[in-house]
Amino acid sequence: MMDISLKPIVIMKLAYIINTLNGTSGIIRMVTLQANYFISNYGYDIDFILLQQSPKEITFFYDLNCKVNLHFINRKRNGVKHTFQKLKLLNKILNKINPTIVMPVESNFFSLYLPYFTNSRFKYIYQRHDTKERNLKRLSGNLKISFGNTLKIFLLNLAGHKYDKFVILSDAHRADWKNLNNLIVIENPLTINDDRRKARLDKKIVLAIGRSDPIKGFDMLLKSWSIVTLKYPDWRLKIVGVKATDNELKKQIDKLGINNSVEVQMPTKNIESIYLNSSIYVCSSRLEGFPLILLEAMSFGIPVISFDCKYGPSEIISDGIDGLLVPPNDTNVLATSIIRLIEDDKLRSEFGDMAYNNIQRYSKENIMLKWKDLFESIV
Repeated sequence: MMDISLKPIVIMKLAYIINTLNGTSGIIRMVTLQANYFISNYGYDIDFILLQQSPKEITFFYDLNCKVNLHFINRKRNGVKHTFQKLKLLNKILNKINPTIVMPVESNFFSLYLPYFTNSRFKYIYQRHDTKERNLKRLSGNLKISFGNTLKIFLLNLAGHKYDKFVILSDAHRADWKNLNNLIVIENPLTINDDRRKARLDKKIVLAIGRSDPIKGFDMLLKSWSIVTLKYPDWRLKIVGVKATDNELKKQIDKLGINNSVEVQMPTKNIESIYLNSSIYVCSSRLEGFPLILLEAMSFGIPVISFDCKYGPSEIISDGIDGLLVPPNDTNVLATSIIRLIEDDKLRSEFGDMAYNNIQRYSKENIMLKWKDLFESIV
């Protein structure tokens, strides 16, 4: 009689480790999307362990499936003592819920070195949503604690070996982690526009989306726009995602005298309507991890213009086919590129059509299947 050995069925139980689910960051948006999809389509059990959040602070911006289990550690302070307190509580929760896979997602030392201090019986996958370069710049730029930061840079370059898989967002990130042999690329997926609506491109609106952070380069975008609006005062620049308490952009707008053609708006859940009423999208970032916003804009058939910064834009945009890549930080060329698409309706439409079709390679179905295959390959 033939002996057939069947592989036992594993009920996938994922434990995400993240600081908080409050806020509008790209990481929060992405892990929320993943959790919702994995529950609805694959029947996974999902736990979120929130390191810096208490049960009293639940003000989620993104909808989260009610089947997700939440665990609150609520330790906001850093330092050796508080880190070990955090690890003690984390280990207690992990041993209780017994996940198949543990997935930290924050770009910090706690996440990078977590497998050294937690139970080795679990499988570990690290989701790296930020660039190593941004960490290094932040550390090397702080001269007050240069010795401490030198040590941190040394440790950063050694990190990641203990993970079963270390997930990066694009091939360009491989250069950041040359010492690791556990790398795998899984890109961010499209997060909206499931019914594939398309912008008509008939509104005189140039759109940019993101938090008010120097890394997003809105200061350069406004400088470029001050050139554009001189020639086309009937067009408007809309910047979405800036908090009402942030006055830096407003000061620059006043200084450039472009108040009448620039609108600054707070984060909104009605983002699809904003895309549908825009005709050009601009990414002015100095540095990106993998710009999810570009995917979204292109999914609505909006032609995009982006600085060719690290990392991501050149892997998403086919220059001269579905959008335009501009030399990093060149505000004059950025202004010229915006004017080019304003003036050429036909080119704007052609780029939009190509973007609408090409970007489907990042559909949720395609990207989530990569995650499913990864999970099943290590358990």
